[in-house]
Amino acid sequence: MQETRERPYFIWWDQEITEQDVRRALASDNLYRRITVMSYILNDADFEDIWKYLSVQDVQKHFWQIRWRTPQLRERWRQILSLIGYPPDECSDPIAARILG
Repeated sequence: MQETRERPYFIWWDQEITEQDVRRALASDNLYRRITVMSYILNDADFEDIWKYLSVQDVQKHFWQIRWRTPQLRERWRQILSLIGYPPDECSDPIAARILG
C-alpha cells in the first residue's frame, strides 16, 4: 500500500500530519496523542468521514477528554450519542476530566 503524504482536510494547516500518521496516532498507546487526533476529527471532519476513523464507542469512552471547539458542539455530540444509545457518562467537572493521567 502506497502511503500518501497529503494532510487530511480536517488537520489544521500548521500540523504536518499525513493520513498514515492519523491512523498510527489512533492506534497508539499514547493517550494524549490519540485524544488530540480524535479532537481534530470530531471538530473538523465531515460527519460521514468521522466514522472512517473512529467508532461510536471511542467517542463515548473519551467524550470528556476530547477538546471540543465549543460547549455547544460538545452538547450536540452528547445528544447524538444519547440518541443512538451510547450516552457518555455524567461528569461533574468536564475541565478536570481533560487532564490525562
